[in-house]
Amino acid sequence: MSDLHKILKEEYEKKVTITPNLLIEMIEEALETPAVFLIKEKDEAQSRTISVSMIPDIEVSELGWSDVRTPDGKGQPVKSRERELLENYLTNIVGEERGMKALPQKLAALSTLADNPAAFIESQQSGGTPAAKIRSVISFLVFYKTLTKIIANFNASSAGFSFESFLATLLGGVQIPASGADTIADFVDEDGIKVSLKLYRETSVHVDGSFVDLVGDLVGDGKMTYLVVTKDLKGARENLKGTLNFYKFDFTLDNVLEIMKDTKPASAICGILPIDAGDMADVEVPERVRITPEMIQDRFVQNLTQLVDDQGVVDAVFGDPHFQYGTEEFNDVAKTTGRVRAYTNMGNRGPRDRMAQILRGIPSLESYEPMEELVLSIAQALKQVEEEVETARRTRRETVAQIVPAYTGYKLPTRDTNKKTKALRTQNIKTAAYKSAAFYTDLSEDDKRRALLRSNGYLNELQFSLNKTEVIRLARDQKGGEDAEPLEGVLEVGTASLQTMLDASIAALNTDIFSIFSDLQLLSDSLNTFFAGGLQDDNEAVQAIQSADSIEGKTKEIRDEEE
Repeated sequence: MSDLHKILKEEYEKKVTITPNLLIEMIEEALETPAVFLIKEKDEAQSRTISVSMIPDIEVSELGWSDVRTPDGKGQPVKSRERELLENYLTNIVGEERGMKALPQKLAALSTLADNPAAFIESQQSGGTPAAKIRSVISFLVFYKTLTKIIANFNASSAGFSFESFLATLLGGVQIPASGADTIADFVDEDGIKVSLKLYRETSVHVDGSFVDLVGDLVGDGKMTYLVVTKDLKGARENLKGTLNFYKFDFTLDNVLEIMKDTKPASAICGILPIDAGDMADVEVPERVRITPEMIQDRFVQNLTQLVDDQGVVDAVFGDPHFQYGTEEFNDVAKTTGRVRAYTNMGNRGPRDRMAQILRGIPSLESYEPMEELVLSIAQALKQVEEEVETARRTRRETVAQIVPAYTGYKLPTRDTNKKTKALRTQNIKTAAYKSAAFYTDLSEDDKRRALLRSNGYLNELQFSLNKTEVIRLARDQKGGEDAEPLEGVLEVGTASLQTMLDASIAALNTDIFSIFSDLQLLSDSLNTFFAGGLQDDNEAVQAIQSADSIEGKTKEIRDEEE
């Protein structure tokens, strides 16, 4: 800060022209420690108020928050500026444990600030020195502001992705890219524990996923942790308020079929084993049909190359993101028709014209004459991929039916199934699921892995699901039984609750800190006015120098207290 004072004073006294670049450097120097709160003063006699908008603002960025390295920890991490900034704040939200084990402690500390900021500031959790207390309070407020922004300002899909990245950073972990991931997990925590994160409205909890991917994780790692967060919210954006409730449970190699047997029939059917079909070791496991964006794109390119006898045209088409499977541009014009999103309704003029317009936007195709044929060829090439995938899946199902014919006897009841038949089908599935779980319990670990790879859910690539009641029951049971508290923690979100925390926190902080915030604001305002006024207003220059002096002195006092 002394450097800023020196620069300002010398430049003011010498009346030398200050360049915009020099003034920007001065501002950056002044704000080396970020201005945290906006102080609005009506007059000296009235109390000063603070605005939530001036809590340090972190850009919400799934990509920017990602720790770019492989989930197994190999390779040198490459952290973006956004990741480092977020880490700098969130590492101050400490716990005695690490990773997921620290989550209840972190949530409890955050809740303490929300419930009683003054008590939190005086507790050991906030640190023993004034600087430590300030650091903790600001970090907690940044956490709440960023969390509120994620929940309030993004749709369900983008909020989920950003929330994954945010919690992964809080727990010192690494987010797993969705594209091509051969796991059901969303991130890996600091201890290498794989975590599948689910964010739902309180009234629509439906934890589901691929039983094939779940088995793959259990066979490989022995455990998959689920973190289920429910939103009980009212209002939107700046008027949003409510709570987030955190639940945790684990699927393990030992308990997975015990969990499945007590779920609804469509999920319980996953855990049925071929124990009545003889020795499971004799059941061959057909190769999975792996559907990844990369595989679909590769087949898409091959098919179009065969249909269009011009490699230059093919290269031009696939150089545009509208024809790269899985991109936002592709999803804007494609429709879900099965396992593969495909360009549909090309028999109608509207979709064909839209596709032609996109293609005309590619410079090398502006004057391409057989455009109608190209549009139809592109749609056909992707349709062929869809058909190839469905054929492969059908062939696999037929193979499974041949090697384990008993599985064909388990049919799920449908809406049109009569009441008696529905009851018989449900009971048939439940009986088999319970029998399979009992058989599975007595197997060795190696035999359990072998059994899961021959289960109905794995061989027939089924989906499992859990409702809210089942999630709460699992969370409670795994924390100690019927009398245990199922929640890992509860957080309040919303601008109103954040403002309350902010007001109470500032009131409990040292008054010198409050005045530093005020001086920082005055310094910033004076520099901005001085700059905007063509460097002519001497009063603003003097005010900036005085503010810099004040900040320097008070900051030195706090630093001396810290030492």
